[in-house]
Amino acid sequence: MVRLKCKKCGAVFEQGTGGALLAPHIGPLHYIKCPACGKSSWLNVYSSTKDPVTYPPQEKAPESQHAQLSEEELERRRIEESKYEKT
Repeated sequence: MVRLKCKKCGAVFEQGTGGALLAPHIGPLHYIKCPACGKSSWLNVYSSTKDPVTYPPQEKAPESQHAQLSEEELERRRIEESKYEKT
């Protein structure tokens, strides 16, 4: 996978080699559509950026919220969620 940085919005995303090879290109520059902003630009697929990936945005894990709750609050939440379960 190649890590690319969009010139228009600055998002860093990973592009598979299959999609990059099928895109219109002139030498190392490929015309690739950014998944974050939806705009296309000429990107060099042979030089990967070192910046951390920013797209897709990482969602916060709901497990971290459960770690802070007490046993009583966890039991109350479990009962509340079980009311909506289909059996």
